[in-house]
Amino acid sequence: MKNNQKFLSGFLLGAAAGAIVTTLLNGEKGQTVIQNFKNVFREATDDLKTGLENFDEKLEKWTNKGRSFIAELKSGNKKEDMYDLEEIFS
Repeated sequence: MKNNQKFLSGFLLGAAAGAIVTTLLNGEKGQTVIQNFKNVFREATDDLKTGLENFDEKLEKWTNKGRSFIAELKSGNKKEDMYDLEEIFS
């Protein structure tokens, strides 16, 4: 098969597949599938935003705890609860 024939065959196959997908998605069930996909995508986006916000808060909390820990080490004042792992990892 020559390159031109391969290209034409691939082009026609792609066009046929596109026509079939367009026909299926334009129907009632296709619109339902599209709406469900939009809802899932919207929920995933919201979850990602929430996760990033929580990450930002936790990162700031850990940064502040680290700064406090370093300040305590530099000052030489050891607190009894400074090494309380439950408090550190909460």
